Amino acid sequence: MRPRDTTTAWQGEKIGAGGALRELFMFVLPKDNPEMLTRILVALGLIGLARVGTIVTPLAYGWLVDHVAGGDNTFDITVMWWLLGAYAVARVSRQIFDEGSEYAFARVAQRAVHGAALTTFRYLHSLSLKFHLDRQTGGLNRAIDRGAKGMEFLLNFALLEVMPLMIELVLVAGVMWGLFGFGYALITMLTVAVYVTYTLMLTEWRIQFRRRMNEADETAASRAVDSLINYETVKYFNAEEQEADKYSNALSRYENAAVRSRTSLSLVNVGQGVIISIGLMLVMGLAGHDIHAGKLSIGSFVVVNTYLIQLYLPLNFLGFIYREIRQSLADMERMFSLLLETRDVVDTGDAGELDIKGGSIDFENVVFSYGPRGVLRGLDLKVEAGKRVAIVGPSGAGKSTISRLLFRFYDPEEGEIRIDGQPINAVTQHSLRSAIAVVPQDTVLFNTTIADNIAYGRPNATLAEVREAAHMASLDKFISNLPDGYDTMVGERGLKLSGGEKQRVAIARAIIKRPAIFLFDEATSALDTHTEKEIQHSLDTISTGRTTLMIAHRLSTVVNCDEIFVLDKGRIIERGNHADLLAKGGAYNAMWTRQSDTRDILAVTSD
Repeated sequence: MRPRDTTTAWQGEKIGAGGALRELFMFVLPKDNPEMLTRILVALGLIGLARVGTIVTPLAYGWLVDHVAGGDNTFDITVMWWLLGAYAVARVSRQIFDEGSEYAFARVAQRAVHGAALTTFRYLHSLSLKFHLDRQTGGLNRAIDRGAKGMEFLLNFALLEVMPLMIELVLVAGVMWGLFGFGYALITMLTVAVYVTYTLMLTEWRIQFRRRMNEADETAASRAVDSLINYETVKYFNAEEQEADKYSNALSRYENAAVRSRTSLSLVNVGQGVIISIGLMLVMGLAGHDIHAGKLSIGSFVVVNTYLIQLYLPLNFLGFIYREIRQSLADMERMFSLLLETRDVVDTGDAGELDIKGGSIDFENVVFSYGPRGVLRGLDLKVEAGKRVAIVGPSGAGKSTISRLLFRFYDPEEGEIRIDGQPINAVTQHSLRSAIAVVPQDTVLFNTTIADNIAYGRPNATLAEVREAAHMASLDKFISNLPDGYDTMVGERGLKLSGGEKQRVAIARAIIKRPAIFLFDEATSALDTHTEKEIQHSLDTISTGRTTLMIAHRLSTVVNCDEIFVLDKGRIIERGNHADLLAKGGAYNAMWTRQSDTRDILAVTSD
């Protein structure tokens, strides 16, 4: 499968129905899996045999009727049983071959759905942080889910329903022309042509309602997911009714689109019924005239009637199939269009592995902005290997942006970032991120066990290694007091744990990764003083001898750093250790004084 490089695509590009079908065929017939082609050919052969059984069944039935209606002079009980046997074999063979085709093709459909959904999922993970900040997770998830289901429906019904019907139509028309005359075949084909044309025209008109339903459905899903994920915030502000109103508005848009879609379906169904009834009336009337003229027998009349019913019943079902196929195409189009989203951060064709020699970091004249808002303006920053360096400054100065650029969530507009002298945009993202362990300000955990969350930093870690990482993060005592220990479920996003407990899990996760560089992004800013000191001790312990970049707002957490950089408006305005910066009496000194006054006030208040 791909994924392909889409750096030339543009945001919001639509792949179109034709493009969706091309993508579909690439997953149905992958170059590296010839088994799928074999299965398709076997399924087609079985479908052909099943249609032969479909054609023979009415003929055997007609011969049986003529034999039974011939009277005592021509009736032969042995012949009757032979004809009954032929009729039964034709019917059961049709079912056997149809089931066989489904068996042969089932793996093809499921493998294609698997491949497409997985490719889309991986591609979404390869997109930049900007894309995910602009999109809503609920809507993306719904788009992939509907697209995968649309693929499954399209593949199964296109091959197992539409193609057999087309083959049967051609065979029935040929048999009726050969046995009964051109007029029968002409009326049958014209009826089908009018039916199909009518169905296509009205279905194309109705597809707009499906698209509106999809958009409204994604909006409602996103609204629900966002609201439930932020359950605590909703409760803090008594916003249950406000959230319910927003969700209700989204559901109302879906309701209106769904009602229009369903009511317009009635027009399609009525028209289809009229066309089929007229065609059936004309053919049966023609057969009645030929019987009256002695050109057809009663058995032939039965054959004609059986063929028409046998053909028109699934043809009536074709309307539903086509509508669903078009709707599936719309769903697939939405999913495959995600593959056209621009990847802002990509590995170059000759990108190599990052070679860690010590872990020095160098920002040279780095310029970066979020749209019109400039953040970093010619930043120069150097962290020597094995040193512990802090970046401090007011909110909005660009501290967290430095961490995102180092982790290559974004690429700088100007300048260069190097690790051990290697430009990070010249090495693979995987090797870069493998060398860096991040302890973020807001730790989000997966809804699984504590052990799984710690081992997420290195999935092949043993339980002994997990325990060791928990011990180094001062988490082992807390875990030992839990009834289920390391098997304790943490809840969605880790909400069953306190802020300090989640931070310790994040530290343990970073430890077990065994990185060359630690990056602490305001890792203790949301914690109380006591917990902050405990976690700070853990951070100091695990970062000893390793290159460490600490981004902090609380200056009390960085006093032991080898060097402190003061950032303001995207530029370094001061640098030095804690004592030197206090002695300068500049921006760092002013920040320290303000924070010291705040701590004194809090201490007095608490007393």
